Amino acid sequence: MEAIAGTSAASSQLMAVSSIASLFTSIASTNIQASAQRVQAAQAELQGRQNALNYNRQANEVLRRQEVLAATARARAAAGGVNPFTGSPLTIQEVNSMRASEEFQIASDNAEMAIYGGLAQSQNLMAAADITQSLGTAKAIADAGMAYARLDKVKTPTKET
Repeated sequence: MEAIAGTSAASSQLMAVSSIASLFTSIASTNIQASAQRVQAAQAELQGRQNALNYNRQANEVLRRQEVLAATARARAAAGGVNPFTGSPLTIQEVNSMRASEEFQIASDNAEMAIYGGLAQSQNLMAAADITQSLGTAKAIADAGMAYARLDKVKTPTKET
């Protein structure tokens, strides 16, 4: 009978050690997962900023291209003996300028949306990381409580009839 009691005590101790190890492993795993989500959040924000830079570059290219078109229209008009700052040559330059302004505004709006989109995605991932960590910790604590209850049940002697 004493051998059974000794085996039961050893089994109880093994369960306790196993439960504690499981608790720490669960918390570590949760922390790693939350850290990975935080890294993804930072990457999402950086990606949004990179996209914004690309759109700003595109907007500046539109302005540069508009300047080239205006200079070409003036040069052709002057080469043909027409005043480049009146009549049809001026109208062509104004139309090109309006279109360039519209394209510039679209690219600028896209840059702004890229920044806000990256920030929104980043905030969502940060919230997910916080939730992951909270739920993981709560689960680990609940598992520890269940393990303690099982251990207490094993320790409690039963009445033999």
